[in-house]
Amino acid sequence: MPRPSAWEVSFPDEARAARYHESQNTKPAALPSTGSSALKRKAANADNDTPQRVAKRQPNAYYEPSRRHEIEETLDYRAPGEEADPERNDKKPIRVLSNFCVFEPAEKNKLVSLDALEDGSRDFSAVGMVLLPDEDDEDYGQYAPFEDDDMDIVRLNDIALCPFDYSADNAPVYIETRFAFYELRAPSMLYKPFLCAFLTPRCVARAVLKSAHTGVQDKLPSDEELEEAIPFIVIALKDDKLKGLEKTALLRNLLYNKVSSYDHRHRLPARTLGRTRPSTRGIIGDPDLALLRPENQSSIYITSRIAELAKGYFETDDIEVVGPKPSPIDRQEVEERKAKALRFLKMCLERIRIQETKTVFTADRWGSGRYGSFATKATIGREAFKSGDFVCIRRGHYRQAPAPPLHIDGPHDQLARHFWFARIVYFNLDTACVHLHWLEHGSNILLGDMANPQELFFTALCEDQPVASIAGKLSVGSKPTRKHDEYFVRFVYDERDGSFTSLDRNAMNRIVGNDPPDNCLPCLQAEEYHTNAHWSLTQDDPSGSSKSHNGVSYQGHTYHPNEFFLYNNAEGKGPAHIGYLQNIQVSRRSRDMPQIRFTRIGRIADLKGIRLGADTHNLYPERHVFVTDEKSSIPVTELIRPIHVYARNFFANELELKRWVEYSPYHFYCSYRLPSSNSASHMASWARRVEVSSATFNVCEFCPSTMYCQDLEEDKFDAEESGKDYDCLDLFGGTGAFSLAAAEGSRGCLRPTHHIEITPSAARTAQKNNSNLITYCQDANVCLRYFIKVEEGHSIDVPLQLYDNKTPIPAPIRKGKMRAIFAGLPCQSHSALNMYRKAEDKKSNLILTALSYFDWFRPEYIFLENVPGFLRYSLLARQAGPHRVEGGIEMGGFILLHRALLDMGYQIRPFLAQAGGHGAPQNRIRFFLIAALDGLPFPDVPQPTHDFEVTSQLSIKLPYNQKPKDSEKNVYKEAVFPVRTARGRAPHASVSIEDAIGDLPPFDWKHPNPRGASPALRQFLDQRVRDGIPVFESDRDKAHCGFEGAVEYKHEPRTSFQRQARERQTDDLQQYTRCLLPKTTERVVTIPVEAGSDYRSLPDNLAEWQFSNPVSAEGRNRYRGGLYGRLDRNGYFPTTVTNIHPTAKQSKVLHPDCLRMVSVRELARSQGFPDWFVFVARNDNVVTLHRQIGNAVPWQVSRALGRELRAALFKEWQKKKPSRNLEKMGGGDEDVDMG
Repeated sequence: MPRPSAWEVSFPDEARAARYHESQNTKPAALPSTGSSALKRKAANADNDTPQRVAKRQPNAYYEPSRRHEIEETLDYRAPGEEADPERNDKKPIRVLSNFCVFEPAEKNKLVSLDALEDGSRDFSAVGMVLLPDEDDEDYGQYAPFEDDDMDIVRLNDIALCPFDYSADNAPVYIETRFAFYELRAPSMLYKPFLCAFLTPRCVARAVLKSAHTGVQDKLPSDEELEEAIPFIVIALKDDKLKGLEKTALLRNLLYNKVSSYDHRHRLPARTLGRTRPSTRGIIGDPDLALLRPENQSSIYITSRIAELAKGYFETDDIEVVGPKPSPIDRQEVEERKAKALRFLKMCLERIRIQETKTVFTADRWGSGRYGSFATKATIGREAFKSGDFVCIRRGHYRQAPAPPLHIDGPHDQLARHFWFARIVYFNLDTACVHLHWLEHGSNILLGDMANPQELFFTALCEDQPVASIAGKLSVGSKPTRKHDEYFVRFVYDERDGSFTSLDRNAMNRIVGNDPPDNCLPCLQAEEYHTNAHWSLTQDDPSGSSKSHNGVSYQGHTYHPNEFFLYNNAEGKGPAHIGYLQNIQVSRRSRDMPQIRFTRIGRIADLKGIRLGADTHNLYPERHVFVTDEKSSIPVTELIRPIHVYARNFFANELELKRWVEYSPYHFYCSYRLPSSNSASHMASWARRVEVSSATFNVCEFCPSTMYCQDLEEDKFDAEESGKDYDCLDLFGGTGAFSLAAAEGSRGCLRPTHHIEITPSAARTAQKNNSNLITYCQDANVCLRYFIKVEEGHSIDVPLQLYDNKTPIPAPIRKGKMRAIFAGLPCQSHSALNMYRKAEDKKSNLILTALSYFDWFRPEYIFLENVPGFLRYSLLARQAGPHRVEGGIEMGGFILLHRALLDMGYQIRPFLAQAGGHGAPQNRIRFFLIAALDGLPFPDVPQPTHDFEVTSQLSIKLPYNQKPKDSEKNVYKEAVFPVRTARGRAPHASVSIEDAIGDLPPFDWKHPNPRGASPALRQFLDQRVRDGIPVFESDRDKAHCGFEGAVEYKHEPRTSFQRQARERQTDDLQQYTRCLLPKTTERVVTIPVEAGSDYRSLPDNLAEWQFSNPVSAEGRNRYRGGLYGRLDRNGYFPTTVTNIHPTAKQSKVLHPDCLRMVSVRELARSQGFPDWFVFVARNDNVVTLHRQIGNAVPWQVSRALGRELRAALFKEWQKKKPSRNLEKMGGGDEDVDMG
């Protein structure tokens, strides 16, 4: 018997259900929708034997206790992150039960319907995973991966069913125990049929009552379904909220026609006496939470293109196609071309088996020389081939993938399974080989089975192959085709980074016109790459008067004397070192590597113990460098890149300096010369500093003039950009920070104009911080349907803004003017970090919504962000555990995204970015994708600018061969590295917590029980008051605790991060925290002010269930620590998430130096938000502010994306408008001696 998995041990009923459904080749019944749209679907399937009715006839099923210890609910039990709230009127907390089942212990744990709970004479229990109701699935999508022992599996005894709410759409179902209310959110696989049987008649009843109330009568269910629903309609009409509905025409007719025939054997379910529904004012009444609930999501509206591409990969119940219909397909022509393609495949296989050897070479152009003799034409057997022809080549063994068989595997077999694709470059007469430029078929790379059968991709690879390996000639064009016997190619696939870029046809046409062997583009590209990768001496004297070398070129960069540069930090910790090039030492032997003689340059920020804020020159310490007297030398291979440094007084004012440092991460400035950067006493070294100026500061004679010309050119570029009329949309926009920060980085190349966000508070936040923004506070699907219907001329009701349900949303966004769409896809379902994700989660389908927006508006650029788990998001997956899905199409969401974008004609760059590598003070890895329309300048992936210690997990594993036929997963994968992760090469050090928040005003929480504190703690608290640290009471009657409005900072900015955060004035610093319960506050105040301290430092009298009970998650993990964790001022923030609490999954939230948790502004700083960016929440709810911050894209990463877009656009602009001759523009500053 095979060894059970951890999930099978923990959830045996889930495992049995999965095995049962696999053996029956079925999938579990879907839970019924509770909206009116579900009513329509039921009517359409009225004659079918629906899953719900089948579920009633399910054989007996039993709950088997887990081998893992279950936690039995007691009065002391607390869910992770939960506080006991004594202020609730009913004294009972509200929790969520997920992955649950309900059973009767007296009957050997037999599963029962919730209907059975009406019987007060029997005892029932439930088991499931417990979480909190005020956390939506987005919260769980942010965390690090869960371990099995992180989950609380709780057994509830003596449960009772709360009355069903028929008056509100999508109202949850609750059960009650002696200690708490539980919302039933997601059943286990084994229990799902029982829940379906319970919900179906009640949902039908609720839909009928809604139709009676609104007067909108949808198609009614079948007679059988109505028969089952009538008892529940009768019960519901006794509710005060629904009284009077029995007089409506619909219910009068319905009850008159049905009640008389109602069989009295149907016993009406009796309400449980003394049981009520819990008060959910803070949950259901909060639209910021309620609108995110799955049951409140709109149907998915998609365009016909996306519908066609997604066909068969998604559940379609809630998907509706809007917009123009696709052109009809001639099925007969399709079948004829399929047959023709199959005949061609048979011919190619036959040719390979025969191994035709007779070859005659001819040529329009012959080439011969030291590389051999070449021809451009050849006749193989009876078929003629020439340079430029596209051919198929027999597949051989490639890496780990074996060669495929030489026989057809069924009528749907394809050429790509047996052959490679290539373009003939030339024939080599000496070797009887053909030189080929390789192409890839989509099925052999990422796209797999989802690939367009007719699309090929050029690569940067070429190779000689025997002429006899050619199997046939292909018809390949440049425009998409559906013809099965023709192919097309538009993009180049780069296996090094997984990108798809536009084919430079002009460059190819220039190259192929050369004589062989100089007509091969990959060969010339490889030669250029190797030339750049190696060093070479250069002569850059513009006058041409000097014949000697005055520079060296290495890896695409040229270095001259009097130039500053970065060189490798051999220790591999910290940023790259900086040097000032004095001279290049060249050996008389030309093959010997040159040595770089240089002066060491130090960073002001590295000087410890210096009051840097007191120096007026030290406005940007990370960019402020100093010259030393130290000399050294390194081989040229240690060089990384040039940087640009000017003397501080070169800049006329602070504004010029600000513009200089913000222009590029490789811009620095210098104010002083110090004896040494390695002095034992930085104070002594600092005291001997000598000021430098532009009159005594030698700089390279070439760089200033080049930069001066570029500066003038950029002014012209900016003038042209500012006159362009375009739109930018932030989709699923949250606070709008994604597009706003990118716009800042682009310096005028992006202007956010439109914003779509479903939650009212986040929409208000976006509007507050960008007054010119047109905001749609509405479901993105509803907006898309509205936009398309209006464009097509339909009469349609204008959707309302969800923040008041009164104001119509703005007019539709115009088509044809969209420069960019930013899409931060909701990450709940895509995340392997989300322990509660479900295979059929409707939010997974939002990728189709995003693709439909791209299809409808066709923006020039797309910027997409999600959690890394999106790479593992499988389509058609089956639920294999409480927080795991398996099977289906591996990486299906990622593949579909590529397939659709390629189909729409977009270039693509996917990558993972570490926020800490771009200057954010936190460890946060996220998936990004940049797309650009074919032919447009394409931004590069932004590379790290800060040396962050967490560099792992930034590679992406992509397929390089077709998936084996007998395997669910593709085993042929290799990692690609779009982002460089080597340490010691970035220009800047990472940003610490102190660097980020050290200037914010400190304050403490007031100890709620000072008499109960230890003498040492009381003395410590008194000393902090004497030190002038303000103290605020954490009062639950108030919205927050701390400073309100504008407030003075602790000191002047001491880091570049702080200065940039404070560039603009703010009217509300939001330097306050949420208010916690007195006992939680007491624990926080008692935690020692030492980095890494946590609950393990608390006295016994402050212990709580979560870290004192051995069956708690903390106890099961051997008390590894973390709850009530204090941050390290010299470290970095853990991933900033949406649930901020001392006992939450992310519990390291205590301020490094203050007796409290981190404030709203400190969390915002962790995400890089500037202080002028103010967050808005309904009722000033701090938890809502946390959610907005945790869901945001870090400001520095977005800004880096904008910077790359600007660089790409400017580079293309320069090609079309070349700069003036440097000599006409004049040179830069005169060189002066540095001594």
